[in-house]
Formats: sequence, structure tokens, C-alpha cells
Amino acid sequence: MQVRKYLVATGYLLLLLLSLGLLAYGWMMHQFSSGQDAFRQGDTQRALERYGRVESPFTKLPGLAGLLREEYKQANLNQVSILYSQNQNQEALAKLEQLPVYAPALAESSEYAFWMGNLLFRQAVESKNPEASMTALKAALSEYQKGLAAEPDDWDLKFNYELVRQIFAQQGRSREKQEQKVKTIIDKMRPPDPSQQQIAPEKRG
Repeated sequence: MQVRKYLVATGYLLLLLLSLGLLAYGWMMHQFSSGQDAFRQGDTQRALERYGRVESPFTKLPGLAGLLREEYKQANLNQVSILYSQNQNQEALAKLEQLPVYAPALAESSEYAFWMGNLLFRQAVESKNPEASMTALKAALSEYQKGLAAEPDDWDLKFNYELVRQIFAQQGRSREKQEQKVKTIIDKMRPPDPSQQQIAPEKRG
């Protein structure tokens, strides 16, 4: 008799937990759907607010990102897109770097590489330090390459990859041209080699 009461009580408890879980899931999906609608309509403030609500369960239940991977990815990447468009680069980078914490495989996705490449490219453009700019540009090219390995037909990745490649090619041509110009100037400044000078006809034997 006691065992039966225990089983019944356990059953009710499981049913209660299941009901609460379904309610929480429904609430989260509603917030996600609302965020998606706001994002498509260009209502960035409302989209960020809704996506922020969606994130909360993922931080409290890390394993949830594996079950709802697509929702987790879209909620975060859309926030990155909004922050990037608002020139909130550090916030966008922090959001993007947080993405693989609960879903490590997403760091290898083409979408992740696309946005990381964009943020690194912007760092390169905005940096006043030539060395830091070059480092960021190389890292951006690497991210675009990684993205294309995952999604070879992604036109945006192809365009950005070729753009950075052209920048490096142009820099290479400019450097070669500059080096040639310096060499020419040095050659003109260098005193003539006596061994290469011709003897005047009147001084020949």
C-alpha cells in the first residue's frame, strides 16, 4: 500500500514537472517568435529585448542549447547582427564569443565565421596601429576561409573573402612598387663603379 502511494505521488510530481516544463518551453518559444518577427520588421529594440528573454533559460540550463540548437543560434546571431549594424562592435564580439560556450559546434558554422570575420575586418579598418590592423585582417581572412569550408556556396562569405584577398594583393603590389622605387633612387645615388667606366678614346693605348 505504501509503495502504491509512493508511486502515485511520484507520478503526480513528474506530471507537474512535465507541465511546468511545457509551459516554460511555450513561453520561451513565444518570446523567440516575437523576437524573430521584430527582427524581420526592423524593430531592433524589441528584438533585442525578446532575444534577451530567450537567452535566460539557456544560461540556467546549459544542456538546453543542445536540444534547441537552432533557436539558440538564431537568437544570438541576430543579436550580433543588430549590434554590428549599430556599430556596437565590442558588444557584438562579446555576444559572438559567448555563443560556443553552451554549443561548441557552432564555432565551426559558416554563420559564426561570417560574423567573426566581419568584426575582425572592421577592427582592421578602424585600427590606427598598422601592425594590429594587419593581424586583424589576416584573422578575418582565416575566418572567411573557415566559413567557406563549411558552406562553399555562401555568396556573402565568398564576396568578403575575395575583398580581403584583393586588399592583400593590392598591399603586395604597393609594397613591391615602393621597394622598386627605393631601389631606383638608391641606384641613382650610388657612385659609379670604376671597373664599369669606359676609358676615353684619347686615353686608350
